[in-house]
Amino acid sequence: MLSQPISDDRALSQSLYQALIERFRDALPLSNQSQLLTCSFGFAPSPTGVKTFFIVTPSLLAAEKLLLDIDQIVERVQTLMIGVGQVALCIQPQNNPVETPSSSSVCHPSATFHPEYMMCKIFPVNSPIPCLED
Repeated sequence: MLSQPISDDRALSQSLYQALIERFRDALPLSNQSQLLTCSFGFAPSPTGVKTFFIVTPSLLAAEKLLLDIDQIVERVQTLMIGVGQVALCIQPQNNPVETPSSSSVCHPSATFHPEYMMCKIFPVNSPIPCLED
């Protein structure tokens, strides 16, 4: 007789990823921890299939502060998130950008955010190759 699952796969995955993100955040210096509290996180494959860890900041200033310690952030991802091949540090402003003469054709007079205004910078995670001789 097969046992019934306690919860569905999605709830289990969400719980696992939440714990992983909390451990990631707790392992960084306090200055980064406070910056990361304003961020959103996610995992998704790149167009080429590389598993990517997304850190989405609410402003350019927050992204610049995290960028100062990007080596340490990538190192923590490498240590805690086996299989993740890159980190994407993204900016998704809370409000639409101010319309300028050169951008008037792409700005939308809407209260919602449009994804074309998101910016990301990708950082590779150089995972060490496990030694099979040990």
